Formats: sequence, C-alpha cells, structure tokens
Amino acid sequence: TLRVHRWTYRRNKPPLTGALVMASVILQGLEIHFYLPETHQIIHLSGSFTAEELCVEAAKKLGISPLCSSLFALYDEFSQIWYAPNHSFTIDETTRLKLYYRMRFYFTNWHGTSLKTSHPVSRHSLKTCWSRKLWLLISMCVLQSQCDFQSDLAPLRSTRDENDVQLIENECLGMAVMAISHDAIEKNLPVCEFEYKNYIPKVLYKSISHRNILTRLRIANVFKVFLEEFTRNTVQGNKIKTHDLKVKYMSTLETLTKHFGQEVFEPSSLFIHENDQMITDSSSAADVHYKILVSGTSGIHWCKVPTEVRSSDSWTNQERLKLKSNSKKRSKVASHDAGEDRWTLFSDFNEITHLLIKYSVVTIHKQDNKNMELKLASHEEALSFGSLVDGYFRLTVDAHHFLCRDVAPVSLEKNLREGCHGPIKLVHVLIIITKTFKNFQIEASAQGFLLTGTNIVKPTLRELTDHLFGQCLTTDHTSLRLERGCPPQPKGTGASHQHNVLKLLFMKQEKHLGQGTCTNIYSGKLNLRNEDDDGYSGHEVVDVVLKVLAAGHISAFLDTVSVMQKISHKNMVLMYGVCMHSMDRKCLTFKKLVHGYVCAKNVLLKLDGLEVQGGPFIKLSDPGLSIAVLSQTECIDRIPWIAPECVKTPKALSIAADKWGFGTTLWEICYNGEVPLREKKLSEKERFYDVCGTLVTPSISELADLISQCMNYDPRKRPFFRAIVRELGHIKEQHVKALHLMEAIPPQETDPTDFKRRFLKKIRKLGEGNFGMVELCLYDPKGDQTGELVAVKSLKTENECSNLRREISTIRNLYHENIVKYKGICNDEGANIKLIMEYLPSGSLKEYLPRNKSNIDQKRLLHYALQICQGMEYLGSQNYIHRDLAARNILVENESLVKIGDFGLTKSIKDDKEYYKVTEEQDSPVYWYAPECLINRKFYKASDVWSFGVTLYEIMTYCDRENSPPRVFLKMIGRSQGQMTMARLVEALGKGWRMPRPDLCPEMVYTQINSCWSHAPEDRVDFKGLIKEFEILLTSENI
Repeated sequence: TLRVHRWTYRRNKPPLTGALVMASVILQGLEIHFYLPETHQIIHLSGSFTAEELCVEAAKKLGISPLCSSLFALYDEFSQIWYAPNHSFTIDETTRLKLYYRMRFYFTNWHGTSLKTSHPVSRHSLKTCWSRKLWLLISMCVLQSQCDFQSDLAPLRSTRDENDVQLIENECLGMAVMAISHDAIEKNLPVCEFEYKNYIPKVLYKSISHRNILTRLRIANVFKVFLEEFTRNTVQGNKIKTHDLKVKYMSTLETLTKHFGQEVFEPSSLFIHENDQMITDSSSAADVHYKILVSGTSGIHWCKVPTEVRSSDSWTNQERLKLKSNSKKRSKVASHDAGEDRWTLFSDFNEITHLLIKYSVVTIHKQDNKNMELKLASHEEALSFGSLVDGYFRLTVDAHHFLCRDVAPVSLEKNLREGCHGPIKLVHVLIIITKTFKNFQIEASAQGFLLTGTNIVKPTLRELTDHLFGQCLTTDHTSLRLERGCPPQPKGTGASHQHNVLKLLFMKQEKHLGQGTCTNIYSGKLNLRNEDDDGYSGHEVVDVVLKVLAAGHISAFLDTVSVMQKISHKNMVLMYGVCMHSMDRKCLTFKKLVHGYVCAKNVLLKLDGLEVQGGPFIKLSDPGLSIAVLSQTECIDRIPWIAPECVKTPKALSIAADKWGFGTTLWEICYNGEVPLREKKLSEKERFYDVCGTLVTPSISELADLISQCMNYDPRKRPFFRAIVRELGHIKEQHVKALHLMEAIPPQETDPTDFKRRFLKKIRKLGEGNFGMVELCLYDPKGDQTGELVAVKSLKTENECSNLRREISTIRNLYHENIVKYKGICNDEGANIKLIMEYLPSGSLKEYLPRNKSNIDQKRLLHYALQICQGMEYLGSQNYIHRDLAARNILVENESLVKIGDFGLTKSIKDDKEYYKVTEEQDSPVYWYAPECLINRKFYKASDVWSFGVTLYEIMTYCDRENSPPRVFLKMIGRSQGQMTMARLVEALGKGWRMPRPDLCPEMVYTQINSCWSHAPEDRVDFKGLIKEFEILLTSENI
C-alpha cells in the first residue's frame, strides 16, 4: 500500500468537510476541486493534458500569480498520490478522476512570527496590507489547513503525559476561537451563530461527546465565555484583523500538529552510500525499518523505526486523547515518540546534484559522493517523491534546473531549450527596463510566436529569436540591432572546502616522468606531519609527483597553486604544497575555481576496471599553467579542448570553458581515448573553430546531445554542471548495454577545410601570373549572401598541378600571425585543385604603400619590417626557404599587421642539409636573389635574408615604381637580353655593387639593409639578429 503523508495524510478517512464539500460519487471525466467557497470545480470530459497545464488553468481560474503557482500541485485523495508536473492525463469515456488543487510546497514560519524558527523564505517583514492576489493565496492556504485540521488529515503532535494531552485540547479549542472569530468577521454574523464542534478535530469532538454531561456543559460554557470575551475585548475593539487571525492560525498549526507542511515516506528498503561504502543497509536488520521526512526548510531527513513499534500513523488523535484515563498506553506512546523524533539529516536541497528514478527505486546523489537509495511501494509513489524533492530544489536553489527528467516540468525543459528565463528577480527586471526599449513584444498564439508590429511568425520561440538575431528594427526614428540576451545561468553553491594544513618536512626528487607545459614531472617521496604534531615520530612518507617549473611564468604557476589548494575532493588530485626555495611568500587571492584544461590526459586512473570494487576510480589532475601565459600557437594547438572564446581572448577563461573541455573529454572517453583532430595542422584546427566545426558524436542520441550542448559555441548556452551530472546518470541507467556496444573508432568528422566548388561565387580577379591566378570569391553554402570572403588560387593549365599541390602542402603546415592563413582546398572530382586562403582586402605592400604614403611614417614601416622578420624566422625554424620574398608577396591585413604570402616557390630543407638546390627551370625573381642562387642555384636560409634586404629597400621607398629593384639594377648594368642580364647582374654583385640608400631611408636602417647583402651567406645577419635590431630601432627617438 502507498504510505505517503501530507500534513500528514492517512488512508480510509471520511470525505473533507467544512471549507470543502466533497461529492461521494466520482463522475465521468477529470475534476479539479478547490478549497475556496463558491468556486466551481474544473471539469474535462476529453483530451490530453499534463499536470502542469491543469495547474496553470487552475491558477488562472483563481487568479494566482505564476510566481506563486509553483507552490501548488494536483493531489489524488483516493490513491494518496501527488502528480509530477509532467504527468500526462488522457481523458476518455472511461476516465473517472477527482483531483484537488492544493498547496504542496510549504515553508515553516514563512510569516516570521516565530522567533525560535528560522524563516529562510521571508525576505522582508510580513505586510499588514495584502493585495488581492496575496489575500487569495493566504486564504487558500488557511482553508486547506483548516480542512485538514478538522478532518484529522493533519494529526496532532505527540503527547508525553496527561498534562500535555490537556494542553493540546485547550489549544484546539483556542484554534476554534480564532476560526469562529474570523468567519464571523468575514460573514458579518454574531459569534453565537457558530458551533465550536465544527471547528475542532473530529476525534476531539468525539472524545468530548463520550464524556459525562456535566463535563460537556462545563467545556461548552467555558468556551462560550472565552469566545464572547475575546470578541468583546479584541475583535470589537479593532485590536485584531482578519489577516492577523489567518497568520496566527497558521503559526499555531505548525506547532500543534505533527510534521505540518512536510511529507513522510516509509520505504520498504533504504541504503545510504558514502564514498562507495554502505553506511546504512535496511536489508541487514529485519526488525528495523526507516522513514524519510522531506521539509522545505530543513531538507531530507531519515530515521530508524523498530518494526515491533507501530507506525505513528496508526496512533490516531482519539487514542492520544484517551491517554487521560490510560497510563499504560500513555507510557507506550511516549516511548515511541521519543524514538521517532530522532531524525538524521541526509541532505539539504542545495547539496543534491541529481535524482535517478528506476521503477519504484529513487536514488538521491549529493555533491560529496554520498547517495541515498530508497525503494517505495510503486513507481507512482517514486515519481511523487521525486517531484517533491525536485520542486523544493527549484524553489530554494535554482529555478532553472531540474534534478530528474522523469519529473521535470515540460515548460522548464522548453525554456531551457529556447534560452528563456523563468522566475527573475525584480531588481534585474528594473535594470533591464531602464536600459532597453519596451515596445518590442512577443505574443504567443495558436499559430506560434509573433513579434508585435510585424508579420514574423515562427512555431517556436527559439526559431523566432534565431530569425531576429542580428536584424535591425526601427521605431520612433530609432534603429535597434537585436542581440541575444543572457540565458538562464546556474546559481552558485558557496565557498570551497578548507582541508587540514600539513607541514612538508623533506622532499626527495626521483625519476623523470615527462614534461608538461613549461614544467618537468618527477616522481618523489614526501615526509609530512600534521600542524599540531610537535614531534617527528608521526612522520608519514607518501609517494608524490613533483611538478618543477622551468624558467619564467612564476606568477601563472602560483595562480594554479592558489586554485588547487582550495580544492579537496576525492576525484581531484590533492596538492600537498609548493616549495618556494628562497622566494618571498606571496598572498594568493581567492579566485573562482576554474580548471582551464579538462582533457583525457589530465584524468588520472587510480583504480582500473569495473571488476574492482569501487572501480574505476579517477582523479582530475591540475591544469598546469594558465592559458593566459600561453602563446597563440600553443592555444591553437590545444584545440578542441580549449574553448573557442579563449583562443583569441585567454582572459575569457571561465567555468563555461571547463564545460567545453568536459565535452571534448567525454568524446575521448566514448572513443577509448582517441585524440580528436589528431591529424589536423594548426591552420586546420583554427579553421575548425572559424566555421564552428563539430566533432562526430556517438550513436547514442542522449550522449551525442550532451556532447553537443557542452561544445556549444555560445558559452552562455552550455549546460550547468548539475545538469551534466544529471544527464550522465540518466544515460548510465538507460543505456548500460548500449554503452558497451559503441564504436571504438570515431567516424571521420566533416572536414571544414574541404570547400565545395558549387558554393564558391567569383567576385573579381585579385592577381595573375604566368601559370595561375588569384580570385576573390564568396564561399556561401547557405546561399543567403552571409558567407565568408576568401582568396582562391587556381592554375591556368593542369601542367603545374604538382606545384600547386606542393604549395598547399607547405602552407598547410604553417601557422604564424605573420603568415597568410590556409583555409582549405577545393578538390571536387573532375576539376582542377584550388587553394583557399584568407582574403586580406588591403592587398600587398606594393599596392598599399603608394596609396597611403601620407598616412604612414617610418616607424610604421619598421613595424612592417619587424613583422616580416618574425614570420621569416618562424618559416626558417620549420626548415622552409621562401624563395620569393618581395613587397608584392607581403599582404596587408590592417594598418598594423602584415603577412607573408605566395609560397609557390617555397622549398623544404632536409634536417641534414644547409641548402636546397633547384633543378627545375622556372621563371625566377632574379633581382631579389642572392649571388649563390644566381650562380649555383643553391638556396640557403640566408638567401631569404638577402631577399628581405631587397624587400626592405622597397618598403623604405614606399614601393615607388621609379625606385623598384629591377629599374635600379638595370640603370646600373644596362639593358640586355636573356642570360646576358643575369651574367651582368652576377658580375656587378660580385664586384660589391649594391643599391644605394633611398632618400627617405635613415642611415641606421640602411646599415641593416647592407648587413643582409653580404656576398657570402655565412656573413649575413640572421632573422633573429634583425628582430633584435628592429626592436631597438623602434625605441629610438631618432626614427
């Protein structure tokens, strides 16, 4: 049988009387009854409705606000079941169901009149003047409570002796005085028109009616005298009002009755686990069973009840009142109540992470790895219990989160999907109203959602907001651009746990285990003792891992230490301390605990396999150095673990970034540690984020959805970690077998670097050479003109296809701020291959400098030279020789940034070689080539330095055509044809002739140009040296 008690309920009770008149016959259809007089019930004869929809209909009928309606639920008195909000009712000709719209969620001392009891839900003092809606709400609560009290559905508190029984009887008569006085004022009738027997519990009146006539007359006379005196001195003297009587009535009920506003469940079994150890096991004690108490103000409690002692519900109020003449029974009840009151707190609502419901078994999971598993009488009772805990959680902890999908309100799930807020604080509403326009409203209709004043209608709110995002609307001569608001955010859980302080005595460094980011990892031994241990006899030697910081980044290292020292959790690696050597101790400020690098390689396995008790058992290691100190290249290398918003702005590191990292880690776990994007180069990884690429998700749809939600490119839309834990528990329960059958190797994800020819729309030609050309194209797969502009390099003939493929292979491997970004290729079957690169609208330096000469000073020119050197230094570090470095191949992104492009002639040097010798015949930029290139066709890294000197010469002349290198050289050697030109050029260079200093070029800069033009490659300056020199020049006041 079902054992659910509400204020507290018991079976086989007569119909409710007083404020609510119940029909004894249940008619066809679904009826919803109310406690307010003259309020007709709601009747549905057909259709399908959720419990939440019916509650909304009832709230509208009574005028209860949406904020307060969350306190109510539907109750079936016959089966003693509360229905979860998502329960679905299908009504047909066979349906006969009578439900009651009742306040289920109650917070003791909400009125704040009791000084002994805390009132966490009362933010301000109780208002003496209530609005109509608040008056209605309190009236419903009072009438419901009065009905339960008079019908014995709210049992009286336990008694200890005869005096206690007498005290309870007097309090019950006092309650009748308040109720009669209230009704007399409301109905404008004299108090003599009311009989006290209709306002006291039935069992009390039955007990009084069995006493002798003198006793009955004495009680009636005393009550009459007290009622008249109370009316004359208090009510008629205007010393009390009806709202005072309501509040006093409710506050007295909280102490007069037992478990008022709470629910008690009697599970058939109860197990409590802590850190995989069972601390309570109902199966081991056949003579003991348990009770569970759920209270809005104190959380979830449990207690033991010996089976030989009857349940408290079997003791009626009548039995307690008979204690006056039965001392033995009084003793028995007193001993029972003393034991029953020993409740043990299991959890407050803010400590719960999620619930799991499997048929009649409910498992409550806490943040401290403690969980309670209770088996109830039926699946319906399990859902009733789950909806109770979930409802209190949303009321007291987080209104935008549900603990279990089996009992989640349909409207809440919809709001979370569509990024719509539920309850919102008034202060936030006022801020929003003062900063934004109010005349853009969205209407909900049968056709969908409509933006007022337009004809834009979409079936869902999410589709409407997606359509409106980024659009401009005009009203009152004001243009407004629509942006996305902040979706519901999780509520914090408080301060972190502080663990014991340990003294580190001695540390021994042992074997080198590997390297981290700017750190070396060693195994070691550590001696430690407690802070309060003054002797050395209590040493404990533990095996530890030592993370030794390399030079630099000490501040970022200490930031990580400050975070790790605040964490104490069984699934987090414990940090014992940090050895600072002779450095001064620094104060580490409190920060929000963000990990910053959640990935499979930072998840350490302590126990392996499911066959081991408590296994597998993992610990999350520290993240290493903060991404704030990493270079752009290092951040790109961490794709797809690093969140997209942190790649360009490392300071954007937040808890949302950890959610993204967890999504990637979950993907790794699903595919047995397979590394995502393993074969991708840095440029391809960056492209993956540029196009909002997604990893191919597992075949289990719920798991795929969870990974996709965690890896949402909008940080605000990633799920709360509470929700992630809840969904993982649900997936584990629902797909145990399927999890073992998942594919071990992930399918290939869609390649964002693979461009389709049909989506490339040519705009104009950017440039053309002997063998190929570069075009500006719009890549627009959506066909809505919102695609991206790209530069597309293609060949005029197929003969040079191998050269273009070689260039693609080169640029694909390069990633640097001062090198043109590779975006992908277009390699449709049956067509020539195309190279897709980023489009830089300002063109090359050869075009940009003459156009903007008046706006560019010499320091800006030196900035360009420095950036070219930095890009070339990176190119050389990758063993590449550009072979075509010139102003025409330096592209301008903006006035502060230039990039090296055109790698058609680039060659790779083998590790054991110093140069590359060209054998094929190609048109070459001979006026930019060093002597060794012209004579022996040998290309060294120093050969690019010579070319850079020529390029810098161009830059210092602002790429003036009259001073271009070909014209300057031809003026000196004279015009000639073919090989004669090269011969004369080689001869002039061999004699030491160099291009003269341009008119506007400072002598210090020309000195650097000449250092690039040493005849022998080994005598030339390298790019590292040039970088240093230009950094010095940029700080000079003479430039």
